[in-house]
Amino acid sequence: MMQVHLGLRVATLRWVAFAVLAVAPSAAFGATITVNSTADVAANDGQCTLREAITAANTNTASGAAAGECAAGQAFPIVDTITFNIPGAGVHTISLTSAVPAITGPVVIDGYTQPGASPNTLAVGNDAVLRIEIDSTAVTLSADVFQFLGGGGSTVRGLVVNRVPNGVRSFNIGFSSASNNNTIAGNFIGTDAAGAVFLGSGDGYIFVGNGTGNTIGGTTPAARNVIVGGAGLGVIDLSSSGNLVQGNYIGVNAAGTASLQPPNATVGIRSESGAGNNTIGGTTPGAGNLIVATNAGVLLGNQNNLVQGNFIGTNATGTAGLGGGIGIFIDASNNTIGGGAAGAGNLISGGTTGIHINSPATVGTIIQGNKIGTDITGTAAIPNSNFGINVASLTVTASSIGGANPGEGNTIAFNGGDGVRIGGSPGAGWPILGNSIFSNAGLGINLTGGSENAFGATANDLGDADTGANNLQNYPVLTSAVTGGGNVFISGSLNSTASTTFRIEFFSNTACDASGLGEGKTFLGSSTVTTDGGGNVSFNSLSFPAAGGAVITSTATLNPSAGVFTDTSEFSACASAAAQPDLTISKTHTGNFVQGSSGNNYTVIVTNSGAGDKLAGQAVSVTDAPPSGLTVTAMSGTGWTCTTLPTCTRSDVLAAGNSYPPLTVTVSVAASASSPQVNSISVTTAQAESNTGNNTATDSTNIVPGGGPAPIPTLSEWAMIFLGLLLAALAFRHLRRQSSSHV
Repeated sequence: MMQVHLGLRVATLRWVAFAVLAVAPSAAFGATITVNSTADVAANDGQCTLREAITAANTNTASGAAAGECAAGQAFPIVDTITFNIPGAGVHTISLTSAVPAITGPVVIDGYTQPGASPNTLAVGNDAVLRIEIDSTAVTLSADVFQFLGGGGSTVRGLVVNRVPNGVRSFNIGFSSASNNNTIAGNFIGTDAAGAVFLGSGDGYIFVGNGTGNTIGGTTPAARNVIVGGAGLGVIDLSSSGNLVQGNYIGVNAAGTASLQPPNATVGIRSESGAGNNTIGGTTPGAGNLIVATNAGVLLGNQNNLVQGNFIGTNATGTAGLGGGIGIFIDASNNTIGGGAAGAGNLISGGTTGIHINSPATVGTIIQGNKIGTDITGTAAIPNSNFGINVASLTVTASSIGGANPGEGNTIAFNGGDGVRIGGSPGAGWPILGNSIFSNAGLGINLTGGSENAFGATANDLGDADTGANNLQNYPVLTSAVTGGGNVFISGSLNSTASTTFRIEFFSNTACDASGLGEGKTFLGSSTVTTDGGGNVSFNSLSFPAAGGAVITSTATLNPSAGVFTDTSEFSACASAAAQPDLTISKTHTGNFVQGSSGNNYTVIVTNSGAGDKLAGQAVSVTDAPPSGLTVTAMSGTGWTCTTLPTCTRSDVLAAGNSYPPLTVTVSVAASASSPQVNSISVTTAQAESNTGNNTATDSTNIVPGGGPAPIPTLSEWAMIFLGLLLAALAFRHLRRQSSSHV
């Protein structure tokens, strides 16, 4: 009984303890400080202003003793929360008289706690309702609206911050001391509360000056910032390393359908000073930023940055251009734009030049998987007015435009200049691999320098001794391309540096470029070749699955060691792929052949049953394979050369649907030849065929005995036989009589 009462008492105490914990405030979650006024004062007046709330969180001291004042924050590392509950409906504007106090300890400032406010829920566009507006008109040049100094771990969300004067920043993270792991998400910066109108003088940008692990935006719809402004610097300026910018709409309205960026020179996201190593976008759904900026969408002036999954210069759906300047300006080494993984590529369209690579970027610049000048599908035009990619750097190493692995190729199309332009002083090192380059107003690939024609195409030179961009690498010369059986068969040659290995890439197109040197819309495949001591190498009937059109082009890329590529050529001249021939053969004879006879003839017909012509210069051979009882003694026919029996050859054209003149094969029959004799014959050609399963024919021939058929006895012979039999019968009768007489 005592055990039962003791158990009930313990259980009761547990429930009481749980109830106390459930209703008591927990220091682990920090203090909640509620802003209830739009005023911008610090006074013991029964109101809690934003200015007072930040001070209370920093100092862990209440703003006053009167009811309605701000509660005291709690000591680091506890994170306090500043919420809003300002009376009245609609947008509540807090007009600052100066910058709010710098944030020195971890705090969450959450504008979405104001009644009537709600975060965005749309993957594309923005349905956020923001009710707290920060009017920064009176903030002076010597300060910024929000500053994060030391501490770190703070979050600001759900605010409208606008009317920021020139030279003043909306958010300044770690300006004088490092501040790490802060988040700015779900805000409208530089716009009205609807995110539809630009409200500012051009600045008002986010500056991350000293700190790591800071996040601007995020991958969820609720984390999306809409940010407009940043004249002369960047809408987001990253001057420290290890920070993340994701999911933001920069320079556009909240719907992502129109540009709001001011006309003065702006950069969307700048990562220039400091160590770099920042991530802009990402492969996770929702990680990419939408960026429109009049100067450059992204500027990289430091190293080891990763730019992935962004839409630069287009609307939020990637279906129309919104303008802007250079998509991405690269001014330092070791930066990656895109990648081979799903979702890594950027859409860079609707501006001036898609990607500009400046001379300091000499090592480790990787550009892969991007769409440049197209819509999100890669098939419709949203052209950049100038180049797709413009390279002004000198000799580079470990850099690439595209790549040799699936997914690494870029789509570069519809641009107003060259697809890829390698310029600047003579230099080397840029491999351009596996890309889809088409419908650009200029050349697909333009290596500047050397002997150029009116289109800018550079002529090949013997031995490839000239110098210039990518060492003016010679391009292949295609001699034939034929299709059949779902494949295309390509032959050609390359003259370049002696005893050197190259990767030859092949492409198909629906039409040839006006320059005659073509572009390369559909990547078909590649082949590795090595030149001889004279710098020459040929490739014959290389087979690839046919796709994308009948106009074939190729490039040559230096391949000095396994997996290492440099110096890609311009595109080759076009070769129009013709349909393949299909040679068939038949063999017939008349009557029986006689043992021991000669002069017996077969008639052989070679027909082209394919859709394409058998081309001139491509040898055709017909070879008889007689069985042991037959011997080929002669072969002849108009146009056939039969010097080495049992084979005849010719090399003239055989048009589709036509036949060569008949070929006569003469044989002798052995005296002991059995019957039947099955004779076979085959046809081959040096040209690729659509079907080689019908290149052999057989003919079964009856053989009869030597001397002709067995003789039929004449009437006199039968008579002699009868007489002989009669005489024999008479003799037998005579013998019997004699025998009887003796008895």
